[in-house]
Amino acid sequence: MHLRQDSLSISSPQLSNLGQEGLIITTMDGVILELNTRAQQLFALQTTQHPSVNLYELFPYYSPKDLSILPVQQTPFYMASSENQDQKEVVLGIKLADEYRWLQFNIHHIVDSQNQGMLISFIDVSKFINKQSVLEDKQHQLQLLVASLNDLVFEVTDTGVFKNYWTNNPDLLFYRPEEFLNKSLTELFPPELAVPTVQLIQNSLNLDRELKMDFQSNFKGHKGKWYSLQIKPIHRTQNRVALVISDITKQVESNENSKFNEHKFNQAFHLSGLGISLTDLDGYCIESNNMLTRILGYSHAEMSRTKFTETTHPEDLKKDVELREKLIKGEIDTFTLQKRYRHKLGHYVWCSVTVAAVFDNANRPLFLIVQVQDISESKKNIEILKRQKIESDLVKIELETKVRQLEEFATILAHDLKGPLSNIQMLIDEMKTVDNNTRKNDFLVLLRDSSNELTETLKDLGDILELRTNHSLVHEKCSFLEVFKKVQQQFMQEIQQKNATISLLFNVTNIFYPKIYLESILSNLLSNALRFTAAHRSPQIQIETHLEKDGTLLTIKDNGLGINLPKYKSELFMFKKVFHRGFESKGVGLFLIRYQIESLGGKIDVQSEPDEGSTFSVKFSEKKIEAPLIVTEQMGVSTESSDE
Repeated sequence: MHLRQDSLSISSPQLSNLGQEGLIITTMDGVILELNTRAQQLFALQTTQHPSVNLYELFPYYSPKDLSILPVQQTPFYMASSENQDQKEVVLGIKLADEYRWLQFNIHHIVDSQNQGMLISFIDVSKFINKQSVLEDKQHQLQLLVASLNDLVFEVTDTGVFKNYWTNNPDLLFYRPEEFLNKSLTELFPPELAVPTVQLIQNSLNLDRELKMDFQSNFKGHKGKWYSLQIKPIHRTQNRVALVISDITKQVESNENSKFNEHKFNQAFHLSGLGISLTDLDGYCIESNNMLTRILGYSHAEMSRTKFTETTHPEDLKKDVELREKLIKGEIDTFTLQKRYRHKLGHYVWCSVTVAAVFDNANRPLFLIVQVQDISESKKNIEILKRQKIESDLVKIELETKVRQLEEFATILAHDLKGPLSNIQMLIDEMKTVDNNTRKNDFLVLLRDSSNELTETLKDLGDILELRTNHSLVHEKCSFLEVFKKVQQQFMQEIQQKNATISLLFNVTNIFYPKIYLESILSNLLSNALRFTAAHRSPQIQIETHLEKDGTLLTIKDNGLGINLPKYKSELFMFKKVFHRGFESKGVGLFLIRYQIESLGGKIDVQSEPDEGSTFSVKFSEKKIEAPLIVTEQMGVSTESSDE
């Protein structure tokens, strides 16, 4: 429908003279025909913008309730047109720039003889709507605040008369509202509570500041509970206060529990049989108990100025620091380690230390609790037991060695003496029956050989017995190089004849040992290395010493004939056992030095392959490290170098 302007009952001059009210004339389908200056201002339109513009499409229109955009069908213009009913005092919002402008619309139908339209009048109500919105927000916040309160809030006069109350839980009230409103504190509560409360109200008003007190209830249903009473002046009045009552029963019980727990902790802390300290995160002692001062010898004041790193043994410090860092980061809950603290007198005290961290509610570390137990005596006893066990093991080994040696000695007596004695007896019996002088002379030669063999065996057995009964051996500091040079002189001719090369590497240069035994060991092993050599290669001999965890190791390696160990290993160190024919050897040397080595708690072993050479290893039960000494000898000429 189109409405002609000249047919309107209200003309343009009349529209322009209607003050602060915006006026618009539209057709029934919302096309703007005319509007006054105020309407242009309220809609922020230019004069050229409005002709033939549809009011429905001019703006998005917003609801004042939730700022949602209204569909066209819900706007008052559309409803007035479609329902043919006037609309009164309908508030809509339009958005200009970043602000909402709220307008109140009244819509009336205009009818003449030929046409029908709408007269829309509106005014700016933004101030009222905004104020109302602020008030609604504050009211909503107040409702949320009251809903979140677990307290009772009363409005009370300066004389203690209840005027109003707020609470989220009516069950907290001592009386029903109708029983205490407009009544005085002195009427409702016993004097021991009412009188100090009224005095507190008056003091709060006089001093214009908040005051409080705590009390325990004797009221039925609340008996035994604790409450906190706060008085806050209401500044817009002269004789009103807000009286806030809070249930602090759990807080009081918690405080009592905390006090009790604190008392228990203090008792445990100060009277504990363990040394205990509270240590800050930097390692300084905050507080220590008497037992800790007795363990370490420092006073409480000295302990408070001491960082744990200053009294920890350097060898134990790294592990301690690493564990404390993990504890502070929350990677571990607690740890226990054994460490040494330096006593005030200078010596070190062995302690078992257990450390735990204390965290706040935000899981931030506050301090460490360190428990210290003196285990020096236990450590000492453990070391004594270890030493006694070692000594016991050595005695056991020595006894087993001696038993084995006695068994071997018995075997020697049974076999090595039995042969010569039997031969002598047989030859004597034969000589008694022989008349031929030539035969007798032959028997005499055989008798002399058997006697010599018996004498030699008895001499060797005498040497062995001397080893067993020699209790006057002198242990002294022996230089491997010096002992070797002395032994070397015995074999210099053979070294030169065979063009032998001897290399020395003494990583351990000295040993505390009987020199006569060390000379015997080196002499016999060097003699074997020079004697049992291959005809097609010059002897290469390497003599070395190394430190191992349970003693010094001496190795003598050669490139000689070697030994068939699968065949001879069980007989290798036995009396008068020979493994290479065609060499001057009685088979006594290895047996002799094994006795010497084992009698002092050592061991001897060999690794060998036929025609590949042998490596003899001697383990001495003695520990001493010095700078390695390297020596190379060839044909009796030596060069030395010392790695310091």
